[in-house]
Amino acid sequence: MTCTADDERPLSAPPELLDRIHVGETPQPSEADRLARVQEKIKHVVFIIKENRTFDHMFGRFPGANGVTNGLRCDGTKVPLRRASLTAIGAEHSFVAGIVAVNGGQMNCFDRLYSAAGPLAPYVQFTRADIPNYWKLAAHYLLGDAFFSSIYGPTGMEHLWTLASQTDRFVDQERDGQEGTGEPRENCLDQEELTYSFKRLDAEDRARVYELEERPDVVRLVEDYWVERWPCIDITILPDLLERAGVSWKYYRGNNPYIQPMKMIKHVVEGPMYRKVVPETRFLDDLRNGDLPEVSWLVPPLELSDHPKRGRSICPGENWSVEILNALQSSPEWDSTVVFLTWDDFGGFYDHVPPPHVDIYGMGMRVPLIVLSPWVEPGITHRVYDFSSILRFIERLHDLPALSWRDRRANAMLDVFDFDQQPVEPLILPPRDCP
Repeated sequence: MTCTADDERPLSAPPELLDRIHVGETPQPSEADRLARVQEKIKHVVFIIKENRTFDHMFGRFPGANGVTNGLRCDGTKVPLRRASLTAIGAEHSFVAGIVAVNGGQMNCFDRLYSAAGPLAPYVQFTRADIPNYWKLAAHYLLGDAFFSSIYGPTGMEHLWTLASQTDRFVDQERDGQEGTGEPRENCLDQEELTYSFKRLDAEDRARVYELEERPDVVRLVEDYWVERWPCIDITILPDLLERAGVSWKYYRGNNPYIQPMKMIKHVVEGPMYRKVVPETRFLDDLRNGDLPEVSWLVPPLELSDHPKRGRSICPGENWSVEILNALQSSPEWDSTVVFLTWDDFGGFYDHVPPPHVDIYGMGMRVPLIVLSPWVEPGITHRVYDFSSILRFIERLHDLPALSWRDRRANAMLDVFDFDQQPVEPLILPPRDCP
């Protein structure tokens, strides 16, 4: 169970770019003291991952945040971000779609992404009235407006990153029409399954791929550097490190065919660790019974995930989030808990901030982050984070090694806390009446 060589080092981003974007931790005289305080106070980490929304789409109008109310089309013209309906659908959000939309950092080709709602489907955003409880939580706790998904997309690979800080070169899950057996996506349980991956690349190849993504020339990228592989791998994931250190964990997974990262890990599927992959409905039971693990991944079922689909409102998903957070904030464990609430990829929706292009995987599009804890410093943080930052936080909290170069370099988010302040009061919210 090792990281592949391709994922152990930066993949072609110039060193001066890495320095300029400050993805690494900023050394401070108080760093050791800060870590000691975190280890003293924080005993439970809950990583909640929802689906397919960008920061501008959800919080572009949030006061004080880095948001916009207009977007750019591929021809350079400006287009207003219209008010999103609760059932708004986005556009395609594959790995290639992310590269196309970013367009070398110009952030102006979202209208080239296919959507059943037409080319302007990505250019919509919510107001406070549309997602009031998400806005209340963001205002009460800490909102991150420089938090990026880790790769260009899509959902399945982003979720693997939330466990491993790498994908072992994979860039997609099995697609309809692709060779293989189709849904359900069973990964290690189905040897006929195939999905797209980078080939094994040397330094020259990686430099070429990086250039193709900057242009972007996605046709040449796919033709020259992608292959199809069986999505069953044996890499080290964070639960492996937690197991070795005797740290309790569970992966609470709602029924969602797009989110099966644990089924991609051969030693997990074939070994005893898979017993800790449980239905997400177990989370509230464990919380009520005083069995909250030290580290929890919590993924809702598809219909409550905020995944944009025609006819599906975001309102029930917002209510699910409120139910979970109300229960946590009302529990005896709350004084020692931090919750990272985020969304897994961009869903085809517009965002104006260019993702740092740190390697051939991305980063991906900016997504919302809300950090909740009695000890979080309320407000807005403009520091650059991605999913690897949350993994790095857990690693630092439990004195664990890094999984890949990405989390080794990632900001560990120790700076989001203020343990000298009065604890932030819980914010218990009523569920909404969904139209």
